[in-house]
Parts: sequence; C-alpha cells; structure tokens
Amino acid sequence: MYGRGSLQEIFGDFVIYRNFEPLDESLPRLKVALRQTGLSSEQKPRKQDPEYARLAVWYLQEAQQLRGAGQPLSELIFIGDTLFNDGNAYRNMLRESGWSGSCFICSENLDQAPQTAVEDDGLYRSNRWAALGDWVRWMREELGLHLDERTAVVVDIDKTALGAKGRNDKVIDQARIRGAYRTMSNILGANFDAAQFENIYNELNQEKYHTLTKDNQDYLAYMCLVISTGLLDLDEVSQQVASGALADFDQFIRLVEMRSIISPVGGEVLRQSHDAVVTSVRNGDPTPFKRFRRQEFISTIESMGALGDDAQVEELLAREITLTEEVVELSAWLKARGSLLMCLSDKPDEASCPHRHVSPDLPPVHEAKTHRVGTSIQDVLDTIA
Repeated sequence: MYGRGSLQEIFGDFVIYRNFEPLDESLPRLKVALRQTGLSSEQKPRKQDPEYARLAVWYLQEAQQLRGAGQPLSELIFIGDTLFNDGNAYRNMLRESGWSGSCFICSENLDQAPQTAVEDDGLYRSNRWAALGDWVRWMREELGLHLDERTAVVVDIDKTALGAKGRNDKVIDQARIRGAYRTMSNILGANFDAAQFENIYNELNQEKYHTLTKDNQDYLAYMCLVISTGLLDLDEVSQQVASGALADFDQFIRLVEMRSIISPVGGEVLRQSHDAVVTSVRNGDPTPFKRFRRQEFISTIESMGALGDDAQVEELLAREITLTEEVVELSAWLKARGSLLMCLSDKPDEASCPHRHVSPDLPPVHEAKTHRVGTSIQDVLDTIA
C-alpha cells in the first residue's frame, strides 16, 4: 500500500464521462464540440464508436492548446482493461488522428504465468498491471515514441485507474449491485425481496441476454425491477429471448406497456420510473435509469477510502475501490515528462458525480481519496530515458 490519493491529484479535472461534458469548465461544452466536429447531437456515441474517437481527439487537441503546449499532439498512448471498448477506442482514435501510438490492455490473473501479446497496431496485452513498466520501455526502444509534450495519454477509470481488472474490480461491481438494491427498495418498499432480485440479476446478467440488455446496466436494472414486481415472469422472459420473440430492449418496453394496461402493478413510483426510462431511451440516452445510477454513485463513494490505513492489502482489495498504483506511478511519470493526461470513461456521469438533491455533500469520484494498492514500477520507470 502506498498511502492515499485521488485521480484529481494527477489528472486535475481533465476527466470526461459518458455524456462527453468535460469536468474542466475551461474546455468547450459538448454542443461546441459537436458543431466543430460535424456530428449530430441526437445520439451520444459510445466508447467503441468512430464518432467517439472524433470527439475524443478533438478534446485532446483543445486541451493541448489550453495548456499552451509548444508542439501539437502526434502520439497517443491508451491504458484500459477491455479490448472491445478501450481497444476499439484506441484504434479509432489512431485512424481519426493519424498519430503514432500504443495501447495497454490488462486483466490481471495471478494464477497464470506472466504473459504478454503484442499486435501490429501497437496494442499490448498483459495479465499483469506491473507490466506497464515493460510496456513503457518497449514503446521507447521498439516504437521510438517520445512520451513527452507531444504525447496524449488517455486512461480509462473503472477497472483501470480505479478497481484494477482482475485484482480489485469486483468491489466496483458490488457497489453497483448495492446501488441497484437501494433503488429497488426505494421503489418497491416492503415488497422488495433482495434474494429474488439477486436471482433475477444473476440470470439476466449473462451473455445470452445481451441482445436484450446490450450489456447495459441501466437496461438490466430496469428489467430486474419490472420482473420483481411480478408484471413479467423471469421464465417467460427467458423463453422469449431463447425463441427470438424478444429480441431487443424496445420490444421489452412495449411488452411492459401492454402488460401494465392489462394488469397494473407497482403503483405510482414504478410508473414514474417506467416513464423516465422510456423517455430517455427514445431520446437516445444510453443511461436511461438515472435513479439507479445516482444510488450507484453513493455506493461507489462509500467504497472509496473507507478502511483504515492499518488495513491489510487483502482486505483493501476485497472491500474498497482502490487506486491502481502502477497506473498512478506511470501517469505521474508521464506528466513529469510533459505529456497531456486525460481520463476518458464510458461510466455514466450520474454514477460519477453528485446530484444536487440526492447527494450534494459527496465529492465526485475523481476527487474522492482512496488507498493506492499495487506493485511499484517506479524503479523500472527511473531507468527509462
């Protein structure tokens, strides 16, 4: 353990979440970015989309100008935990920008021997977060990247900078589930059955339901809510998905609306939640169940820095969302070399920042202090020119 820290201490407010509104108010608002990049305001792009890359590159260039850098950006390095989201975002950003670069993807697995795989486009995969040091040496010696003022450094937040994948990520998932529990309890009151909800959640949170849920936790939480009320039956939903009769979330919403006419259950609070979700989905909002995400935010902050400084590392990794020490050390090293650092996350803003009525006294996730846990790579970094 290496004390406590926060993302803000390294990245400042150069943080952008799913809504693409920068937390640093000196950067242009999304409306300006959309106009300047020629993109539509009707649909918010997700991290794997080419449109996301266009916005991300534009914001990096704006940040480079804002800090008064002497050179334009010409290099991109990306740190994340998923090939689909982070790997595709990196590749799309390289195509959009024309820069040189590399991307580090990690899911730690201490049951395996250390492994590394390198692809032609600079994508570097490992099962050890401590391999970040070797990656930096490889970028300098094999790719010839400068890693200086002309370098943009993009770091994912969930399961990368916080809650390292394969090491500490389950605590992030647990905080999300606690947020879902609170939401269901608030809506259903005495009718909320936690054991039933957990069974429904575990069933629907599988790949075979991804055509319906799109692996979107808002969709999943809302579906669990509807089934918990008894309006729809889990076995019925499962059978319809297997047969292809229920193929996407829009169909699920229509089914809910039909059943509500025939057999209204759940009362006014459920109806309000349903209406809010439907309106958000039809407006192209990828985060439709905002009530759930606001509770997830509270649970997340409660899981950061909650244990004492005398806690054992094993306990911290099991109960607290911790900063990934390897990412912290590398980010600080790159910052000292003059690189531009920015956190880009597909995490919903509602699950990352306080709501003025629901949680006004809590800090944003990037400001919350928590313990730094991992393996130091500083000795490796100190040997790299």
